[in-house]
Amino acid sequence: MSRRLWSLRTACQVILLHNIDGAWPPEDQAYAREYVRRLQEGMEAHGLIVRPVEVRRDVRDTLLSFDHEEWVVFNWCEALEGDPYAEPRVARALEAMGFLYTGSSPWALTVAGNKALMKALLTLNGIPTPAWRACYRLADLEGWEVFPAIVKPAREHGSIGITPEAVAMSPRALRERVEYVLEVLRQPALVEAFIPGRELNVSMWGKGYPEPLPISEIHFDGLSEEERIVDQFAKWDRGSERYRRTVPMVPARLDERTEAEVVHVAALAYRALRVRDYGRVDVRLAPDGTPYVIDVNPNPDLSPDAGFVRSAAAAGYDYGRMAVHILRIALARRRRRVPAPASPFARLGMR
Repeated sequence: MSRRLWSLRTACQVILLHNIDGAWPPEDQAYAREYVRRLQEGMEAHGLIVRPVEVRRDVRDTLLSFDHEEWVVFNWCEALEGDPYAEPRVARALEAMGFLYTGSSPWALTVAGNKALMKALLTLNGIPTPAWRACYRLADLEGWEVFPAIVKPAREHGSIGITPEAVAMSPRALRERVEYVLEVLRQPALVEAFIPGRELNVSMWGKGYPEPLPISEIHFDGLSEEERIVDQFAKWDRGSERYRRTVPMVPARLDERTEAEVVHVAALAYRALRVRDYGRVDVRLAPDGTPYVIDVNPNPDLSPDAGFVRSAAAAGYDYGRMAVHILRIALARRRRRVPAPASPFARLGMR
């Protein structure tokens, strides 16, 4: 047993915190529990004590019986029942209870969960990102002249609300799509210039100066340029043609200079959003070689077939070892904590 692994084993017991929603179809709930079982077994294979804990609505009540000094939380919550935007709430609850947990802070999760905020932060930091505009009403479209354009719901993640119709080739199509997001999805619309080119996913882990994992590229089999988007069907509907024709390849074939530039821009975005422990930055590589950041995900999916997991596997990490490495990064924060100075009255028996 290596000293490094031994120190992790003795440092904590692990709560594998995950969410289940009773509104999900039974097969989706079964998939989620199977993925939790596989991640639990993967970590246990490395000698850790792991307790899966399912949360529905209330994180605090779910974890009241656990001592925050004895347990560390592997946070695998992407929502709470009835609230698909609850990632920051989960992190805030864990912090309020004193738990050390994996993943990003409530601040980073809040910013990334609002695409307009995220884009403003990227722009403020001079990070290449497609021209954009947040539309809270149709009148906000006035003066937009960049086509093709892509319309995204500003508060969704996982490509929810993005379909082939999201790419607008004319002012009329753009207006109709923005109207759809405002009135049907009932949230602001983010309008972006559509960037032709290669779709790259840069998975990274660490804090400050993150370590990149092998870059993944999405290959669009036989699709036209305007169809080359990872929409909700390509991401989630395994039986759809869009899913079959959207193929991830790891590692991406990039020359050394281009790869270095893509990683550099992705790391700038990772740091600007204060992503912590692990995350994924999605990049469009334009024909002129400019890497444009199109999304930053501080809480990427960790299902066995997800992009982050594929990139970790390409770097030599099996499922369990990937999770253990994320835990090590989080535990480093505990070691960096500086104890409060002793009271000068302690020697006198006073407080």
